[in-house]
Amino acid sequence: MKETLELRINYDYAHLLFKADEGKNLGTAVKLVELSKDDPRYRQVPIIAEEVRKKYDRGFFFGWQIKRNYSKKELDTATLLHLKIKVVFEPTGEDCGTLYDETTACEICGANRKQSRPLILIKGMIPKKDIARTIGGEVVVSEKFVKAARQRNLKGLQLSPINVEKYYQLTANTELELLPKTIVGINPFDLSTSDDGEIYKCPKGDTIGLNLLSEPYVADNPLIKEFDFFASRQKLGVKRGLLRPEPIYFCSPAFRKMIEEEKLSGFEFEITKIE
Repeated sequence: MKETLELRINYDYAHLLFKADEGKNLGTAVKLVELSKDDPRYRQVPIIAEEVRKKYDRGFFFGWQIKRNYSKKELDTATLLHLKIKVVFEPTGEDCGTLYDETTACEICGANRKQSRPLILIKGMIPKKDIARTIGGEVVVSEKFVKAARQRNLKGLQLSPINVEKYYQLTANTELELLPKTIVGINPFDLSTSDDGEIYKCPKGDTIGLNLLSEPYVADNPLIKEFDFFASRQKLGVKRGLLRPEPIYFCSPAFRKMIEEEKLSGFEFEITKIE
């Protein structure tokens, strides 16, 4: 596996670390660059970011993305995969009238509220993909996905009809325990557990951080060999407006095989470590 960090650098200060012909210019405001952790400049990013913040009250980088490239063999031999949903959309179910029981939610981080009625969304607002999620964390799948999963008898998937024809809500019947080796934080250079009054690590253990920064590590569980779809018990994210902490999703090799053979869209896969 090869891991790199993609950074959207503030073009005004890109020269402090990068050459003029390095990376890709996105307009006149952003330079897109990729760094490996072995690149000595990787460790310079947070140092320069702090200098730019103090001297100019500006940000050195605007956004980031960790990219992991696996060989076909690595993916084909993995026991458990991290299922990443590529497409996110609005409005949320809550915006559209979906009811939730907030009495079950953690009073500190807002995780684990219960949906008390079927999901309601707006027709025409769901992306034309086979899987997508709202910014509030509700996951929807296409009729094509549902038919394929049922034909293959995949286990551990809860598929519930919603108000929009030919779409279903997807939830997991089984949870897996994330291990402390799973690295989380605000960004790769900031592992803080809170910021500006927001709590990213709940003392009750319901939410463990804002963003996932490493491959997920989960505790070994015999159910991993019995089911095809799982959610993490612990959540990531923050309670902010309509946002809520969300689980990480995992799937079996059989699930990934279905996605590839049926040519379903909206999915990415990384490897999950089991210990």
